[in-house]
Amino acid sequence: MDESLSSVTITGGGYAAEIGLRGGQLLSLRHEQDEIVVPAAQAEGSFAGAVLAPWPNRVSGATYVHDETLYELPVTEEETGAALHGLLLDAPCEVVKQEESGVELRTVLEASEGYPFTLEFVLFYRVSSDVGLAATLMARQPVAPGGDDDADSFEAANAAPALYGAGFHPYLRAGSAPLDECRLKLPAHTVVSLDPAGKVASRETVSGDLDLTGGPLLVGRSIDHAYTGFPEEGWTAELVHGPTGFVVRMIADTPWAQIYTGERMDRAGVAVEPMTCPPDAFNSGEDVVYLAPGQWHRVGYSIEVMHRD
Repeated sequence: MDESLSSVTITGGGYAAEIGLRGGQLLSLRHEQDEIVVPAAQAEGSFAGAVLAPWPNRVSGATYVHDETLYELPVTEEETGAALHGLLLDAPCEVVKQEESGVELRTVLEASEGYPFTLEFVLFYRVSSDVGLAATLMARQPVAPGGDDDADSFEAANAAPALYGAGFHPYLRAGSAPLDECRLKLPAHTVVSLDPAGKVASRETVSGDLDLTGGPLLVGRSIDHAYTGFPEEGWTAELVHGPTGFVVRMIADTPWAQIYTGERMDRAGVAVEPMTCPPDAFNSGEDVVYLAPGQWHRVGYSIEVMHRD
């Protein structure tokens, strides 16, 4: 593999995806001639296609307490003072294996003052006519040198677990259709609002403009909220352009998703962000994963195109 490459492209089943080798970002995704995510090159600063780990969304105040120790993270959202979207964004990835329709990437996030755990990541992307694009992120805390590389070993079980959460940040787009002509359906029954500092301020049953269960038109709706209350067996989100029957479908099984209608990028697409935990989970503890050394965590999603008459 050419070490000068900054991205790789995979194709199959009418789909083509470009994957960045910095952070494993989904740079673009097409089906035939139609863009079905907003290309990262058209959404600078909007985290389009980013892989979010070891936390998704925000850590309020860029600080958290773990095991009675206060940790300080770099502030990456100046308006709130929060740490946004984890530490994987700029991590260089190596190509472990590449085929025409798939690629496997690997990177290691070294421990730092703000996040004192070393994590190994393996990221898989594949495209096919059956499922469209499938993305899977696996993460673990490696065991210490000389230790038993087994999460059930005595050494691993008694080592400090790593706080962990993950997510993905694609902006869905129904080809060239304006977002205001599209409907978004999301089977989530609870919506969370944040205060100006990025902390959870309220949790309510979806209603009004924030109720997406029936697949309403997005025109006139401005959304930047976390949702939960999904079906236990997983969930499907659909962006539908009624006049053409063009449907972009995401399938995931995370307990949380952030929805953002893209005002800072002129509503070029809608972010549907599967997340394993809510905003500010490192402070609330809600749905945080505690990774023992050697223990793998896995999360993923898929995006496909459908056409309806």
